[in-house]
Amino acid sequence: MELYRLKSFLVISDTGNLTRAAKRMHISQSALSSQLRQLEEEIGFLLFERTSRGMQLNHNGREMLPLAKALLEAEEKLLKKSRLLQKNIGEALQIGLNADPSYLQVGAINRRLQLLYSEINVIFLASQSSRTSSMLRKGQLDLAFLYGDINDSSICSQKLADVRFCVVIPHMMKIAGKQFDWTDLASLPWIWVEQGSPPYDGMLDKFAAMRLQPHLQVKTVDEHIVKELVLEGQGVAIMREDEARPLVEKGQMMIWEKGWQTIPLCLAWTADYNDNPYIIKAREIISYLWQPTTAEGSEIGSFDY
Repeated sequence: MELYRLKSFLVISDTGNLTRAAKRMHISQSALSSQLRQLEEEIGFLLFERTSRGMQLNHNGREMLPLAKALLEAEEKLLKKSRLLQKNIGEALQIGLNADPSYLQVGAINRRLQLLYSEINVIFLASQSSRTSSMLRKGQLDLAFLYGDINDSSICSQKLADVRFCVVIPHMMKIAGKQFDWTDLASLPWIWVEQGSPPYDGMLDKFAAMRLQPHLQVKTVDEHIVKELVLEGQGVAIMREDEARPLVEKGQMMIWEKGWQTIPLCLAWTADYNDNPYIIKAREIISYLWQPTTAEGSEIGSFDY
């Protein structure tokens, strides 16, 4: 039995709605429905009653619910225990990166860690903000950069900076004298980042509030791909202001002035490792580098908007 199907079962039972459950899990509704169907086929009976009010647990579903919770809690305990045992063997620090390494100052972070704490074996891994909590809990990451706040008591976090995001339109889509409104913007081809990207989730909420649906021309799960596609003129997208401004100055794109968002960039770790000396050391170095001015002789991490 696949544990991810049990996780889907728990989220559906909690939300009582496939649409809300799919959004929480950052997958499509059809994928979630498929997972539920496969689970029901495997165990040999239905778990929910489909009603006009949504998905309600039937008798069998109510019987299965505590067992599924217990199994997933056991998995969580197993992963935590294995991580603790691993830490007693050697000190490898896995840091998740949600943006390009130069922006997150990976070079400076690694240089200082090696200079001050050479016994730490640092591993940098690409990670998406939407998956950070899960990867931290499973021991796949020790520290992670992410956009947005985490509402999870098992995860600790600190804000490093407020990051401004803007909507960018390729220069070739610009129409002389044309002032784009929200309806115009929704109708343009969009390069859309799926799987729970906070800037894109925020934009989708704005469109939904106006009863608009963006035209999704290209979909990707990697924000690093967006810049190249915008430069190729393939669609409208969301970018950090520090990325967009140089391209605007070169005349390669324009910023749509109504589409600004400010989202916190945070550093996160599990509560279990709040007092871990190596986690503390890495946090101190990263916090130092993200101060408005640093001993490196440059302004790093500050945003003067």
